[in-house]
Amino acid sequence: MKKIITICCAMAVATGAFAQSGLLGSLKGIFGGSSSEETSSTAADILGSVLGSVISQAVTVSLPGTWTYNGCATAVETDNTLTTLAATAYKENLEKKIDGYLGKVGIKAGSAVITYAADNTFTISNGSKVIASGTYTYSDKTVQMKFGKVYNYLSMTGTVAASVEGCQILFDADKFLAFASKAAKVVSARAGSTSGILSLVEQVKGLKIGFDLKR
Repeated sequence: MKKIITICCAMAVATGAFAQSGLLGSLKGIFGGSSSEETSSTAADILGSVLGSVISQAVTVSLPGTWTYNGCATAVETDNTLTTLAATAYKENLEKKIDGYLGKVGIKAGSAVITYAADNTFTISNGSKVIASGTYTYSDKTVQMKFGKVYNYLSMTGTVAASVEGCQILFDADKFLAFASKAAKVVSARAGSTSGILSLVEQVKGLKIGFDLKR
């Protein structure tokens, strides 16, 4: 059975070891290739046990309320072990691009908030500026967010997992990028295209992207 494994800061022990020129080709093997391309079992087992305990814990998050956006979150759904070096480099590059893009439309770490109201409506805002709104349903660690008319009634379903500071909500990468692209058109033309991010996303099967939130 496939597992969603969060690519988190535990991988920082290997930061910088992969050159950008060879990263994307290596990732194809890591996330979709053969077992011969996997890293040593000792390191992978230790890493897997730590990350698995974080993402699969039985705690159900109480979602209603106001959450501060703490940056984007990324994860991968895979049957293979993760190569620490490449996953770290990939995470840093991708999350930097996503946070830079979202920041142009006002979804900035530390200042943007997502409010899930008790009446099953939600808003994504920064100060008095509402960036997006709609309705949501939440059940058994799964949240479905349905945006309003200006977002062409976009709907995306995410998995909610408890984290140290709050929670992470992870969506299929293509749905999350559709949201980001639409937000740019609605809020700020300065954000440009998501094509640069898409070129990275397409290299990895089962990629999830979403929100890292804290109370």
